[in-house]
Amino acid sequence: MIRIGISELKELLRKIDGKRYSMYKKLRNLVINYDVAKAILTKIQGDPHAPPSIMEITIPSKVHKLPNKFLRGEFQTPLTDYIARVLYRVTRKYSRKCGSGYSCYIGIPKPGPWILKRSCVGVKNGDIVLRMYIGLPARNRRVLGNKASELLIKHTLGIVDTIIELRSKVGEIEKHIECYIDQEYLRQWLYRNNYMFFIADRSILPRESSLSEKPMKNAILFKSPRPLRVIVRLPSGKQITGMAMPMGIAVITGGGYHGKTTLLKAIQNGIYNHVKGDGREYIVSRKYTVIIRAEDGRIVSNVDISSFINNLPTGEDTLKYSSLNSSGSTSMAASINEAIEANAEVILMDEDTSATNLLFKDEVMSKVIAKEPIKPLHLQIRDLANKTKIGIVIVTSASSSFLDVADRIILMENYIPRDITTDIRKYAAPKSELPYKSPRSRVFHGIRGLRKIRAKDYRIVTEYSDGIRFELDLAYYSRIVEKGQVKFIAYIVKKLANLERPMSIPKLINYVNELISNKGFSAFIHPIPPDLTTVDGFDVVWVLNRLYNAVFIQSK
Repeated sequence: MIRIGISELKELLRKIDGKRYSMYKKLRNLVINYDVAKAILTKIQGDPHAPPSIMEITIPSKVHKLPNKFLRGEFQTPLTDYIARVLYRVTRKYSRKCGSGYSCYIGIPKPGPWILKRSCVGVKNGDIVLRMYIGLPARNRRVLGNKASELLIKHTLGIVDTIIELRSKVGEIEKHIECYIDQEYLRQWLYRNNYMFFIADRSILPRESSLSEKPMKNAILFKSPRPLRVIVRLPSGKQITGMAMPMGIAVITGGGYHGKTTLLKAIQNGIYNHVKGDGREYIVSRKYTVIIRAEDGRIVSNVDISSFINNLPTGEDTLKYSSLNSSGSTSMAASINEAIEANAEVILMDEDTSATNLLFKDEVMSKVIAKEPIKPLHLQIRDLANKTKIGIVIVTSASSSFLDVADRIILMENYIPRDITTDIRKYAAPKSELPYKSPRSRVFHGIRGLRKIRAKDYRIVTEYSDGIRFELDLAYYSRIVEKGQVKFIAYIVKKLANLERPMSIPKLINYVNELISNKGFSAFIHPIPPDLTTVDGFDVVWVLNRLYNAVFIQSK
């Protein structure tokens, strides 16, 4: 690495002005000293129309002067999240097109309302590390030296100065951290008190639209039903009330457009902490909460679904069920057992997106259909919950099948929940139940013939040595909330494709999580791009379960 100052950088850019674009490669291996920070271009684009270059800036602790406690432990995630939001706004201010392709672009993806670790901001030995895309300017593939000088000196210094100025906003940062710590405390509180989720009174559940994560204006505020209302005192000193749902089987019912699915989505979103003002700051769920749905056509690899489906007329072995085009019921049966295998803590289901023939069957249809390979969930759900200790939340309004076995029944009326468990008990009629048979466990052996893998928006695109090109759409996977998570999963899957030794599903999840915890994004990609968002090993396994040529073998 060669160190150069601002004046030397300016002279270099003057010399290559007007020359062919490849002359930008002279910036490679240079450490630019801005006095208040240093920077390197970890990737230099080969063309103005190619994806932008990557700049990594390090601001020493003696310069940014943020409190040491912000830079350690659990404070790091909310601190870097706060800085990422500032970085997004300031780069937008400086980014403007000045030539061909991406010329003079500078920026990072917009952070959503979730407080998450993102690769655009990190902490290393107390220093703040910024990463951003930067479009080296050109006109018709000829270097624009003056514009490059403005971009790499004036604009970059302006961005650095904005981040340094955050030392004057310690109180604001502290409030952001406090909001995060309160939510982390609530999540641990769930575990200590054996709850599935908590929703604070006055939370805003509905979103502005299906295209927006902003809270709906003039929305009806959440109000907890009295039998489930609890009071929690948070580390910040705040005292909040809300609905705490005990572990077990919960049914959410009600008429159409009264907020059932909105409530379910809010519970799913509670796996992540939210920024102040989002309306969901105090909606908190257990870490491994997941919505299960029917996925017609999904790939299934060696999953034991025999507890739900057996004696198929096709003769397929449901003890070791595999398919490149599974049906709604087989896909959902596989997803339930895969979630259990991955140590899910709470499973959420909505009859609107489920294979209803897997959920329930009434007495009349049971008599009409004599040869039925499906053993519906409602007959096994009690035994499943008892054996696995998993919490289950089901949204249903078309059938009463789950009411008899539910520990809690919530009726949604105009977005307000009412606990009607006691009222329903008088209608309950005992019925025969079936035992749930725990699935055989599997071992992951890698991915056969994987040549290429990349992320495209919310899709993972793979290419194989047998000529197959396969796409997996993660837009409907409820635990994925940012495109950066999809891109990070693609890098992780690439590393796991040729695993040194086979791993059971729980061990594989732990292996991924330990790598992320110990080495961060660098465990899977170098140089680190600015557009990655952290994920959990649980979500990586969810993807592997659906990938073409992923090899899973049942353990003996």
